[in-house]
Order: sequence, then structure tokens, then C-alpha cells
Amino acid sequence: MGEITTYADNVTDFYMESYSDYTVTLEELCESSHSQALLIKVVQLCIFSVVFLVGILGNMLVIATFALYRRLRLRCMTDVFLLHLAVSDLLLLLTLPLQAADTLLDRWEFGSILCKVMRGLYAVNTYSGLLLLACISVDRYVVIVQTRTAQRLRHYHLLYSSLAAICVWFTAGLLSLPEIISVGVDTQKLEQRCEHQLEWKIKIATWATQIAGFCLPFLAMLVCYSLIGRTLLQGQGWRRQRTLRLLLVLVLVFLVFQLPYTIVLSLKMAKNSHNNPGNACEHWKATLIAEYITCSLAYMRCCLNPLLYALVGVRFRNDVLRLLHDVGCIRWGPCGRSLVSASDSCVSTSATSPLPTVKSVMGSTSEQLLSPAPSIQMNFTTSPVY
Repeated sequence: MGEITTYADNVTDFYMESYSDYTVTLEELCESSHSQALLIKVVQLCIFSVVFLVGILGNMLVIATFALYRRLRLRCMTDVFLLHLAVSDLLLLLTLPLQAADTLLDRWEFGSILCKVMRGLYAVNTYSGLLLLACISVDRYVVIVQTRTAQRLRHYHLLYSSLAAICVWFTAGLLSLPEIISVGVDTQKLEQRCEHQLEWKIKIATWATQIAGFCLPFLAMLVCYSLIGRTLLQGQGWRRQRTLRLLLVLVLVFLVFQLPYTIVLSLKMAKNSHNNPGNACEHWKATLIAEYITCSLAYMRCCLNPLLYALVGVRFRNDVLRLLHDVGCIRWGPCGRSLVSASDSCVSTSATSPLPTVKSVMGSTSEQLLSPAPSIQMNFTTSPVY
């Protein structure tokens, strides 16, 4: 009888403690089965392994192709943002071994500094990725909808894109400060963990940055892509359907892989002090499963961009094949060396010469594709994802 009373008191006391004791205390009280915990670890470790290998290889290929074959194309603002997005994803992927070790050992063994580095890089990657995607949507809006403005500013693309990228990294760092400050390792516990030390002020700051860092970029993307879609629907040509499908895929990927984890973390903080102690174990199990699944989805976002480039981007596939040919992995180029050279040379063409871009990217010989207003079609195809 005394043991039952002690158990109930411990569960009640838990809800009077801070968020940092949430996972450890309930895991001990609920006595989750070893098989269930092992299954969760195995699944997440498998996901982390695939994401790490595919993401490292894919993002390094993106950076290599930009550095070797697309230096002239970095005059396009979208290409600059995509390069920074690959660098951001690569930095986060380098912390995955630490996250995997934490999952495998079920405790943190690497000190407080690496704890802050890992969680800080995740926050910086999340915010910088969302802001870069928003910048891409704004750039596509200017190029496709505000064509006259794009023509006037075409000589300053490199300057504006560099300044925008610097602002993105600076803003992402500021938004990540509450995360970096709040996480740490509690050395007073038997099993040390890299977790939040959430006081109410830090909780409010973290919640505010999550809302601002997620909702504002998403709102910008929603508005820009809606206006882009309306402009393309008013135009002529079969290519508009392909463009709209790609925009829809980009928005859906953003929602599916990032939104769930943001919602889970927000609900976890909001419900921390409003749960019924009698349902503590059930709530902990549901939250644990949801957090593991959505966290894995959020990390998968780091390896998706190169896969999208490979599936959709003709130039990216050609650049990868050219890179493999140059390092001696294959003996043949993408449809011959002449086509690769043509594709690379068309990168440096300006708006006054849209014919090589249309032919090399779309593979079409019909002169009907060259409409009287080539700025909409030509500029939109300069992005490597197309």
C-alpha cells in the first residue's frame, strides 16, 4: 500500500516539476517495456543512417556541381539560395551521429557544449531553411510576375542574393538563441540528457520564435506561389502545368516534413502543466511516439532537396554525370560531352538569348516554345530544379 501511495505522489510531483524532467521521470514511472523501447530505437537509428548517407552524398554533390560547373549561374538569386540551403543541410547532417549515439545509449555522454552545438545547429538549419525557401519564392515571384522589375535589377542579382543570404543566416541565428540558451545537461541526474531547462520566460521566447520562424516564411511562400500560379494560368503553353505541379510538390514537402514536428513541440510545451496525472503514462507514450516519428520526418528534409533536383532537374543530373565522368567513375557523359557543354554554356546566356536554354533543358526543337514574352519562360527555367 505504501508503494502505491509513493507512486501516486511521484506522478503528481512530476507535474509540479520543470519540462526538463518530463521524459526521464515518466519513462521510469511508466516502466515502458524493453521491446517497445528497442523497437523505437532501431527504427529511428535506421532512419538516421539512411538520412545521413543519402543527405551527405546528395548535398555534397549539389555543392560540388555548383562550385565546378555553375559558378556563372550563381548570378541567379535562386541558385545562390539553393547553394546556401545545401550548406545548411550539410551542417545539420554532421550532427546526426551525435543524435544517433544519444538515441542508442539513451543518455548524453558528450558534455554541455556539444549538446548546445547539436540543438543549436538543428534550430539554425530549420530557420535558415525556411527563410531560404521563402527567399526563393520571393525571387521566383519577381522573375515571373514582376518581369520588368527583374530586368532592371538583373545586374545586381549577385549583390542582392549575397546580402539576402547574410540576413538569412543572421536572422536564423537570432531565432535560435532561445533554443541554444535553454538546452543543457543536468549533471545532478543519474542519467544525463541533452534537454531543455524551460522556465516560463524561456518557454514563451521559444514558442514565439517557433511561430515567427515557421509561420512567416510559410505565409510568404503561400502568397508568392499563389500569385505565380495565377500568372502562369493566365499564360499560354503546356509548360505551365509542369511548373505548377513542381510548386505544389515543394509546398507539400515543406508541410509534410516540417509542420508535424513543429506542432508536436508546441503542443508538448503547452500541455506540460495541464495534463491529468492519472493519464500521465498514456500521454507520455503518445507524445514519445509522435515526437520520434515527427523528428525523423524533420531530419529527412535534409536529404530531400537533392533527390528533388535529381528527379526533376535535367541540369543537375547532367552535372552529376559530368562530375562522375571527370573523376573517372564512368566513361560516358550525359548524352555525350557536346550536350553537357551546351547545357553548361547556356547557363551563362542572358535574357537576350533564350533559344539555347529552352533547347538544352526541355529537349524541344519547336520554335513555338519561343513566345513573344520569353522572360517568363526563360527565367523560370534557369532554376536548377527545373
